[in-house]
Amino acid sequence: MNSTQAYPAVHGDILLLEDDAAFAPLLREVLSMAGYDVRLARSAPEALAHIEVGSLAAAVLDWRLLGDSAEEVADRLQSARVPYVFASGASATAVPERHRWAPFFAKPFRITALINALEEARAAGVPARA
Repeated sequence: MNSTQAYPAVHGDILLLEDDAAFAPLLREVLSMAGYDVRLARSAPEALAHIEVGSLAAAVLDWRLLGDSAEEVADRLQSARVPYVFASGASATAVPERHRWAPFFAKPFRITALINALEEARAAGVPARA
């Protein structure tokens, strides 16, 4: 049995975009333990496919991906009015101004702070014109 199925999805479906092969499963497990049903994507195209499926409550995005960024993913989430937070080794200044309303956590970060920000973003929603 996949360990992420052992926890109830009390907080809804979230997209986790993380390309670090060692960190992604760990963060997925912790978010699952916090009550989220996590859809893991390791690339922007994978993340975009998850967005197309719909029913996302929120997203956690690594800004800097191997040879890419999460810019198109953040644009699509913003258009779909799905709130997101960034958890990345990149600098917050790498994120374009239109996405700087979203909380940014530089790695390493406290998981409790990330989860609190994720819930606050869900409560606040996506600004009309960020």
